[in-house]
Amino acid sequence: MIYKNSGLEESSMSDPRTELPIHVSTTVRKKYREYYAGQEKGEGHNFSRTNYGTMSNTELNDIIAQDFAASYDKAMHMFLSKGSNLNTKKREWIEIRGVATFRPFNVFFSVIRDNSIDIITVSTIWKKPRAIRRPIKSVRES
Repeated sequence: MIYKNSGLEESSMSDPRTELPIHVSTTVRKKYREYYAGQEKGEGHNFSRTNYGTMSNTELNDIIAQDFAASYDKAMHMFLSKGSNLNTKKREWIEIRGVATFRPFNVFFSVIRDNSIDIITVSTIWKKPRAIRRPIKSVRES
């Protein structure tokens, strides 16, 4: 299995809920640009008059961070990432957050780390997981 880490860049904003600086991944910037691509040609989505394709990464990071920060009270689900190590008490939480502003997607996916909160992707679909049924221990296992 191959894992690819997307590049993260700082924004000038902090998350109101965690008070951590917000970092934005290349994946999120790419998705923002794709959602709004082709507006001048009459193609793509028509959600904004802003041309994200020609905008600098720094400017786009701040727009994305502003959208994310506005959604501070919309956390829908959290779980520990595979990178967490409970023995060393290193915990990285994955947070799924609803989008508060009008955008063509519904959720942000972020990783809460010790020194930042990293927006790793956006999506139009997310289904709440069903409750996990844990096996009942038999008397012999106890």
